[in-house]
Amino acid sequence: MTDAGHTDEEAHVYSEGVRRGGSLVSVKDDDGDADRIEQVLNGRRGVDASTRGDAYRKSGWDRFNPDAQPMSRDEIARERQMYRIY
Repeated sequence: MTDAGHTDEEAHVYSEGVRRGGSLVSVKDDDGDADRIEQVLNGRRGVDASTRGDAYRKSGWDRFNPDAQPMSRDEIARERQMYRIY
């Protein structure tokens, strides 16, 4: 994800979000449509990596662990409820 322009911090938060049952959409704009793309994505319950990372850290998380076990369906449901996802 860092090759796509995300910082290491954003990459860790987004990866953890996917592990927790979220989806990731990342768009690289080569045609100058960044404002329009940002408007579309922001209207679709996008996640601010800094804010979400802060929330994860409050629960003891510090970075994405590729060896972490996948979350169970119940854990994912609780996570989605916490952030009102879906």
